[in-house]
Amino acid sequence: MPIIRKLVSQKFCFCMSLSSGCIIISFYTLFFGFINAGTTVDEVIYKKSLKTDIWAKWFNVFHIGLMIAAAVVLLISVMTKYSKVVFVWMAMYIIHVISYYIVFNALVNTRNPFLSSPLSTSIYVLINVLTLVIDIFFMIIVFSYYYVKKHPDEFRPPCIDK
Repeated sequence: MPIIRKLVSQKFCFCMSLSSGCIIISFYTLFFGFINAGTTVDEVIYKKSLKTDIWAKWFNVFHIGLMIAAAVVLLISVMTKYSKVVFVWMAMYIIHVISYYIVFNALVNTRNPFLSSPLSTSIYVLINVLTLVIDIFFMIIVFSYYYVKKHPDEFRPPCIDK
């Protein structure tokens, strides 16, 4: 599998171990899950605006639960050294990426009143592209964590005594 081997990184951000990187990814996902929950609670409290429909609110609740559950699964996987649980996180995270970047942005935000000017629309698209790149990077790091744990012999330095 030389193609997969090229994707595997041995460090997170060139200076930290993959385990530390997975813990940071878990807390990142948990943090933004709670921020998303805060915005949903804010929207539910102020029902007077009625800018979004009921499906968007239920989608947001599903998305919040998925993000928080994925963060907890990844944290448990790293802390207990059960590396196969990483695939559960990857499945949950892929569902998060597909649901957020395709479904939520395509269906819900087309009616967003804040996207009326070209500047606000370009900033919104730029932020979405940036977070998509971060999400893909996180998936590569977590896969690298799994691959290094399952194939440790490939990552040992060559012996000097030969």
